[in-house]
Amino acid sequence: MKLPTVITRLFKRNYNAASGSPRWPAWATMSAPVAQTHAAAHLAGSRAAFAVGSTPMAASLASVYTDALFPDAPSIKLTNSNRTVEQEFALWLAANTASLRTLVRSQFVNGEGLARMRVTRRGELQLQVLNNEQLDRSISRDLEGGGRIIAGVELDAADNVVAYHVIPDAMDQAFATIAPARRIPADDIIHFFEQKVAGQRRGISELAPVLTRLHELEKLQDALLARANTAALFGGFITDANGNAFGDANAKPPEADLSLEPGALRVLPVGTDIRFPTMPDTADAPGLLKAMQRDICAGVGIPYALATGDLSDSNYSSSKLGLEAFKRRVKATRASLLIPLVIEPLYRRWALLRLLNGQAVSVGSATFLFPDWASIEPKKEAEADVILLNAGLRSRAEIISARGRDIQDVDAEIAADTFVPEALPSASQTQETEND
Repeated sequence: MKLPTVITRLFKRNYNAASGSPRWPAWATMSAPVAQTHAAAHLAGSRAAFAVGSTPMAASLASVYTDALFPDAPSIKLTNSNRTVEQEFALWLAANTASLRTLVRSQFVNGEGLARMRVTRRGELQLQVLNNEQLDRSISRDLEGGGRIIAGVELDAADNVVAYHVIPDAMDQAFATIAPARRIPADDIIHFFEQKVAGQRRGISELAPVLTRLHELEKLQDALLARANTAALFGGFITDANGNAFGDANAKPPEADLSLEPGALRVLPVGTDIRFPTMPDTADAPGLLKAMQRDICAGVGIPYALATGDLSDSNYSSSKLGLEAFKRRVKATRASLLIPLVIEPLYRRWALLRLLNGQAVSVGSATFLFPDWASIEPKKEAEADVILLNAGLRSRAEIISARGRDIQDVDAEIAADTFVPEALPSASQTQETEND
């Protein structure tokens, strides 16, 4: 029995995105996002590493991301203001800045950063950055008691990460030891990645959405460069109709004499002619290159001006708007990923070792302050801070912490400084001067 037309229309896929149109091939779906992400992560990371190592655009994106997310070691602010603990942990972070930047760069390029917290013979914390491929992807199985291992990450029955299965040496390391993966408790491992899909246990490269476009951009640049090189081969050809103007017309010229070099004049054999095909116009090539670069930058969330250094189409307003959006993204990534997954576990382990060594520790929450961004117009921002401070809408501690400093450090530096600043004119005095 055939259903009425009205009822049939109720069950139709009226969205173009869900239609059977030829514009949508059958493979263009993400029906199993976790499995597809895990399956694509290794190859996408390898291709991203190749792109970063061989293409200027990808290398610039990786550098901008790393410099923005972890420009320098953050300072720490404890609730009980233990200055000794704060200063010593800040020194430890500063000494390990290079390793932490490597971890951040690996998260951007390969999709995840992997490190192990070790203890030296002196009882001090040591950070060992690992190759993310040392986390054995081939291990996936069910365990007794409801637990399981997914791509080297061991979970308990409640889906809490309890251990990682790590290969002792990276496979590409010189004199690597070929040995099975070892089970390392999760408390000793830092696994830094962004979970884009619920249930995802391994990271995928931040360049994955734009890798194909990066490859096409590189091919376009190579094609334009080859065309420019060919156009630079400006030369001339001499046709001898009778064959007696330049000696023996029947002599076979060497192959080198028929090559095209800048400024060369070649004598063609009798009866031959040179023709060049009409090449397509490439007048819009610079615009196409810029459009592709903007598309790539949008795909990874990095402003075009920062990635390329091209400020020709930028003004103050557009630059500030783009930079503010990028700042919000960086701050969100720090708050949701970098601090809880990397900085806080390091501090907890560092404080535990300090306690076991018989040294004083601080109990309570910690706040981590990163260096402030360089101001575009520091005078206007300072004046705005003063207005908000005088209006009681912001405190000195909030303003100073927003700049990546601690108020106690600033007050101590001011108290130790012998310089006495001149009193600034009040707002009313400034207004009277402008009216005069």
